[in-house]
Amino acid sequence: MDGLQFINGVLLVLLISALLAKAQFHNYQSAAVIPPSFNPTRRNVTYHVGETALLECSVDNLGTKEVIWKNRNQKHVITVGSFVFVGNGAYSVSHPSNSPHYDLVIKNVQRHHAGVYECQVSTREVMSIDIQLNVIDPPANKHRYSSPPTASKPALTLSGAEFVDQGEAIRLSCNATGVLHAPEDVDWFFQGLKIQSSVQDEIIITKFHSPETKTLISTLEIERSKMKHSGMYICRSTDLTIKSHNVQVINAASKNRERAVNENGGETDDRSGRQAEQKNNNCSLLTIHFPTFVLLSTLSSILVYLPR
Repeated sequence: MDGLQFINGVLLVLLISALLAKAQFHNYQSAAVIPPSFNPTRRNVTYHVGETALLECSVDNLGTKEVIWKNRNQKHVITVGSFVFVGNGAYSVSHPSNSPHYDLVIKNVQRHHAGVYECQVSTREVMSIDIQLNVIDPPANKHRYSSPPTASKPALTLSGAEFVDQGEAIRLSCNATGVLHAPEDVDWFFQGLKIQSSVQDEIIITKFHSPETKTLISTLEIERSKMKHSGMYICRSTDLTIKSHNVQVINAASKNRERAVNENGGETDDRSGRQAEQKNNNCSLLTIHFPTFVLLSTLSSILVYLPR
């Protein structure tokens, strides 16, 4: 009987040890794997009909999981990761390399696109955020987006400031006009690399179609310019028409130093002028009193040789 109790005691100890080891291993796994989390983004956005809408979704520690976009009014999903399930060409996912952003892009947004969109992470438990998309009519002053009503051939214009102070916004406007209809799209490039809208880099690209004038207007805005943003910007339409525009970002600190140098330089010139004038005055005094000095020296020599 004592032997049986001893064996039962050993088995109980082994069972408790195994349960403790399992619990510790589970806690280790839980601590080692950091769950995904959403970064703060805009939850309510408004675009005009014809623009390109950008719905932001940024997830940290995504790991092997996927980001899923859905419209609350529809049963099917729109995207999973970077793959688009809706085949009408309006939807795409903006996911720069090594970025937590999986932003939903809707080209030529229309009123029927308005609604609540859900950005979801493929976890066992429901993990999602809602983004409200509002679509309104274009502004009344359409002439801001208008090109000449008729065109015999495709035309492309690119305009904007050539010089921008560091920290100020860079705004460029590209107007692409077609013959039978507006070009389908335009692309932006900087120093040969394609530019995309990026909340992280504070880059916003908007697009507006004007069927009446067969024009597509795209604006590129960099909210806070840096020295690295100096260079050649290119707008290219789908018919491969290209326009370029050079932007130079000016360092405000350098401008202030140059202004200070110019001001101090003027003061230095004034001081140099006063010193030169004083030197000329001294030379003039020496010239005036030199004959008197010679006369006194001569009289002193004569007095030495006179008999006493």
